[in-house]
Amino acid sequence: MPLCCLVFNETAMRADFCTTCTTKRQHLTTDAKSAMAIPQTCLRRWHWVITLATFTLYFLVLGPMFNFSILYLSLQGEFKSAAAITGWLGSLSAALARLFSPVTVLLEQRLSKRAVTLIGLVLYCTGLLTTSFVPALGYAYITYGVLSGVGANLALHSSLELLLEWFAKGNFARASAIALLGSTGGLLAFSPLLTVLITNYGWRNALRVLSGGIFVVGVADGLLLTDPPTTENILPRQNRSEDTEQNEHDMQNVRERERERADESCEQENEGKEKTELDDAIVSNHEGSNTKHDWCEVWRMMQSLELWLWSVANFLTFLGWTFFDINFASYMDGLNLHSNQISYVIMGFAGGEIGGKLLIALLGGRLPFKYLYVVVSSCLLAAVPLGLMTIVKTFAAIMPIAIASGFLRSGAYGVLYAAGAELFLEKYGPSTVMVLTLVPPGFGILVSAPLSGSLFDVTGSYFASLLVIAAIFVCTSAAFLFIPVRRKIRSGGSCCSSASLD
Repeated sequence: MPLCCLVFNETAMRADFCTTCTTKRQHLTTDAKSAMAIPQTCLRRWHWVITLATFTLYFLVLGPMFNFSILYLSLQGEFKSAAAITGWLGSLSAALARLFSPVTVLLEQRLSKRAVTLIGLVLYCTGLLTTSFVPALGYAYITYGVLSGVGANLALHSSLELLLEWFAKGNFARASAIALLGSTGGLLAFSPLLTVLITNYGWRNALRVLSGGIFVVGVADGLLLTDPPTTENILPRQNRSEDTEQNEHDMQNVRERERERADESCEQENEGKEKTELDDAIVSNHEGSNTKHDWCEVWRMMQSLELWLWSVANFLTFLGWTFFDINFASYMDGLNLHSNQISYVIMGFAGGEIGGKLLIALLGGRLPFKYLYVVVSSCLLAAVPLGLMTIVKTFAAIMPIAIASGFLRSGAYGVLYAAGAELFLEKYGPSTVMVLTLVPPGFGILVSAPLSGSLFDVTGSYFASLLVIAAIFVCTSAAFLFIPVRRKIRSGGSCCSSASLD
């Protein structure tokens, strides 16, 4: 290809000849298509780079957060605080990791998702580090509860929304299951690590070590996040006519168009000032119209029964499952299990959840029914191990229950985002799906620890808490099920059709 055609490649692709030489366009389209074959291959692979980068972020951020029940014992021992007050610290952090999503969406309009993710990592690690210096538990509500919680939301929301944009046309269920394995892998890995660090160096030094390590690895991982390319960037130009005969008349037309553009530029410069005022008025009216449309859209969403059912069901789901993140270690401490046994049980719980998420990742889009039914089944069946936890007393008995509970929780945590995308992505878009799937669980997490902790402080055991959570899971399943049942009644179709998102 001539050098001039390389320089003016974009202009030449719009014309029959290169604007600098008379080389025919055929060599341009042929070389352009061959040159774009490599980027397409790289982009297909980059889907999974984004998936692994999101996996790592969930591993680093949610690993320590999901092991708060281990830190809970150290905090309660040093500050002599009540169970509800100590547990609410972990609930606040985990809740803000979801409740801050509306603000994150606004921030993403100003910054790239990668920048938002990196800011979140800095805030998260700063929260861990400053918590190690607090003289009283109240200060930890600001450092660990607010700073770490907000930082976690910025990092996790932006990375997962970016993943949804990369896989919007398919395979999101598989990709999200792989990415969300990071949280469970973090739960499994940080459980013994945090136990060893606290036992040998104290909880304050443990947080300092974690904050430094997470910052270094997290920033390097966050730099891999990139926005998905547009269709124009990844697809070769198609439907271009391949003319076999070109003549001087084509070249003359190109030169005439260049002269016409030069003449028009002078006229446009004179008319520019007059058009500016009119354009400003049009833009102002357009912005006002968009603002009005946005508020109408929000009002319409608030009137949607399906969105309310989805939100309430998500609230109840995390209200129940958060018990295992906040109070599970305290429950086992009440059974007189020592710290190593508690760590092993938490690892067994994490192992069960990993097994479930791996199964989801392998099955992907092969499920003959909607992803929503996986969430329903996991919540409904979870009432069984919760009931058994009210009567077991030994390490040998609690271990299989923990593994089964982890496996069941993978059904809720592993496909919840895919279920939300399946139900609402086409109508509301990725940002709304993320907010709908993150904010209601945030309120559930916020309420979970005070509820379980208050019942423990009043009764002296977790017996009442376990029964209440089991009842909550039954109500959760009913709320989820009402969405497809309502759609079936209104459309007359099947509510068991296969998932639309792979």
